[in-house]
Amino acid sequence: MRARVLEAYLAAALLLAVLSIYFYTQGPGPGIQRVLAYRATRIAAALLAGAVLGGSGLFLQSALRNPLVDHYVLGIGSGAVFAAYVLYLSTGVMDPYALSLAAAVGGLAALAAAVVLAEYVGGSAASYVLAGIGVNSLFSGFSVVLAYIAVSRSRAAYYLLAGSLVAVTRGYIPVLAAALASLVVLYAVYAKPLNALLLGDEYAGQLGYRPGSVRLMVSLVAGASSAAVTACCGLIGFIGLAAPHIARLLLGTGDNRLVAPLSMITGALILLAADNASRIYLAGVVGEIPAGAISSAAGAVFYIAVLAGRMRRRV
Repeated sequence: MRARVLEAYLAAALLLAVLSIYFYTQGPGPGIQRVLAYRATRIAAALLAGAVLGGSGLFLQSALRNPLVDHYVLGIGSGAVFAAYVLYLSTGVMDPYALSLAAAVGGLAALAAAVVLAEYVGGSAASYVLAGIGVNSLFSGFSVVLAYIAVSRSRAAYYLLAGSLVAVTRGYIPVLAAALASLVVLYAVYAKPLNALLLGDEYAGQLGYRPGSVRLMVSLVAGASSAAVTACCGLIGFIGLAAPHIARLLLGTGDNRLVAPLSMITGALILLAADNASRIYLAGVVGEIPAGAISSAAGAVFYIAVLAGRMRRRV
């Protein structure tokens, strides 16, 4: 059953990518060279970025033992955007590697602030959500102010805040691929320790794992990789929250060794579908809406449903 689910997902990803290339080549244009230079690059970026968001969301949820968090909820995304704007306005640099480094620093700083604040007020699931909302709001407010200045210098700066694949170029693909590779390594090394961590720090310690070290390393890598996605594609929310839940639901298990690959594939499919909806269907009606807006709108509904279900079980 689980193998069939994974096979179905891989087939869906391949089909969606092929359909994306087909629809992207319709209409006037210089043909296959434009496909290779922009359209195929955009599809690859959507698949890579979505996979990173899906995987980082799962690892953050497992490391913090909280199914209601992802890079967006914890403020990692808004911290990354803020740091990227600071770098651009202070140096004028829009290089993907420099932006990714700055975004990683800003995203991890926001993550540290959210975790410290949540633990200070009790460490419950609700504490993490509320702390994340506070940190997210703080950095989002600063980012909007900086965006107002940055957009006057470069239109591309707008997409950092909106979360869009419109401005993605080939130069961003190695950054996204490296972010995904780091998560694959993380999966290979820490999938089993994270399973033990889900059962409690004491149990994980009895198995020979160091809960604090596992939690720190997983949070650092997941936070930095999702921040790199934000630097390349802008602020894209709730994919990291929804993808792990969908993967667990389809597999019927919380085993990270099985859930992690499916969560990455789910994230890739969600972001590619959102970008396709914007590029193919909405562009001719209301204009090309940023994929981040579409995923956030759909993800918010999912988030409310998950939160309501958890609260209902407590009553």
